[in-house]
Amino acid sequence: MDHAALQRRLATLGHYTGAIDGKFGPLSKAATLECLTDGPDYPISDDDVARAAVDLGVEPAKVWAVYDVESTGTAFIGGRATILFEPHRFSRSTGHRFDRSHPALSSREWNRALYPGKQADRWQQLLSAVTLDVDAGFMSASYGGFQILGENYAVCDAADPWSFAWRQCQTEGDQLDAFVRFVAGKGLKGALQRGDWAAFARGYNGTAFKANRYDERLASAFARRRAA
Repeated sequence: MDHAALQRRLATLGHYTGAIDGKFGPLSKAATLECLTDGPDYPISDDDVARAAVDLGVEPAKVWAVYDVESTGTAFIGGRATILFEPHRFSRSTGHRFDRSHPALSSREWNRALYPGKQADRWQQLLSAVTLDVDAGFMSASYGGFQILGENYAVCDAADPWSFAWRQCQTEGDQLDAFVRFVAGKGLKGALQRGDWAAFARGYNGTAFKANRYDERLASAFARRRAA
């Protein structure tokens, strides 16, 4: 998707009234942020999770465990889905062409120092990346309660990275639906059913999952949810 196409999407949704000129300036950025803040933000319920668990063939506590670890209990902040922009993913998706000109957005190597602590700053980081490349920008962030990376838009049945990001910013139910599709599409149902948290974390969080102890945190979260 180019910037003019994004402007047309924003205009159709009632958030952009400027010229469709492909110039992604302050007006386009503000419209994008407004559009992705404008979802109803409905939370998921126990019933929602129970239905998702049936689809995956697992206990609801396992779905909640992933939610607890990935979202740290918060899927939306200030009306926007919680996000994490990944500069190393953006670098890869853009063929490293912005590494020198925009080192805070594009890094060949993973670098924890490039992660802003505040959600507002993470959103500005994402919008700056979208200014450079629409698809790569939205592909390089993870969203919401289950923190699924935009690169997985097709697995989650979205037409393009923008559509995936927009859907993740609507409700926690949309995020839950993406989680079910992602787990099934990535072949992770078996690991989740077995409670093989190391195998699940490897597929869900990447090969560096051990560095953040994702498997241990998932196991602990599951134990807490199951005991509740």
